[in-house]
Amino acid sequence: MTCHHLFHHPQTPKERDAVVKQLNYCRSIGDDQGMMIVLVQLTEPCLAPESNAGGAA
Repeated sequence: MTCHHLFHHPQTPKERDAVVKQLNYCRSIGDDQGMMIVLVQLTEPCLAPESNAGGAA
């Protein structure tokens, strides 16, 4: 499955770990806007379509 949202949601544990690492980095440097973006990425559920054959998601 692939996420087609503006802010990509992690689809695997490895991707989720990378996003959490980015959140920790944003927190360490005080990047409030970056934290908001990362938190949007971590917001679930992401109902990524199996296929985009029917048009835009």
